[in-house]
Amino acid sequence: MVGLGAKDIAEGHKKNILAIVWQLVRLHYLQLLGSKTEKDLIAWHNEINSDAPIETFKSPSLASGRNLIKLCADIEPRVINWDLVTPGATDEEQELNAKYAISIARKLGCVIFLVWEDIPALNPKMLLIFVASLWDLKNNNK
Repeated sequence: MVGLGAKDIAEGHKKNILAIVWQLVRLHYLQLLGSKTEKDLIAWHNEINSDAPIETFKSPSLASGRNLIKLCADIEPRVINWDLVTPGATDEEQELNAKYAISIARKLGCVIFLVWEDIPALNPKMLLIFVASLWDLKNNNK
């Protein structure tokens, strides 16, 4: 990585170390996906969520959590209790949907690194990894 080196690690520069760790995690997931890119993941999302397409992992429609629940439903529709899914209009509803999406993904067998706060906060890095995990589960368990 340009601008980062062993000296940064030795001196304990937390921000630089976190940048290195993130790049390693991102590289792992992109290798896991093979030739798939972030654009491919967004296209898969938009295919499933044609009523709420996104352009990036910072798109406001992701904050409700409903899109992520729909991705889980694409993998195994029977695991979703739609009575528990809220519109996601308020902060409380977004929290409930985010927690439910994470719970469903774990039940499906995904390794989840994000916390529920990352979903309404639109943390693009963590949303990328979440969607990548779901995509991998969908496409490698056939």
